[in-house]
Amino acid sequence: MSGPSSRNRYISDQGTNYAVRLPNWERDVDATGGGAAQNVTAATTEPGLPKGYRRRKRYYVITASGVEGSITVLDPASTLWTAADGHAILIPLFNSAVVANNATLRGSTGERHKTI
Repeated sequence: MSGPSSRNRYISDQGTNYAVRLPNWERDVDATGGGAAQNVTAATTEPGLPKGYRRRKRYYVITASGVEGSITVLDPASTLWTAADGHAILIPLFNSAVVANNATLRGSTGERHKTI
């Protein structure tokens, strides 16, 4: 899914701050009733993510259709990262108004990097 994007602060596992571009829908993912949200801060002076870094991700599945996807997690302390598998979240869908949780979390991939 594409659309408007913004530069946000990505906190690496070592605590270093980087700037990454992220679609706004991915940045604003939340859960109806709370419990799975990003910790978002706009990037200002942070350097870009170095080559060789793979961002940490959470995976989800849309309940009604079975479509799978992933979300970049900006901060390892955010509830989106710490929420258990099976936690319900709200994923925006193209051309429809979604007002309730419509997906569940299905796993995660931690950050990986290799010096290039």
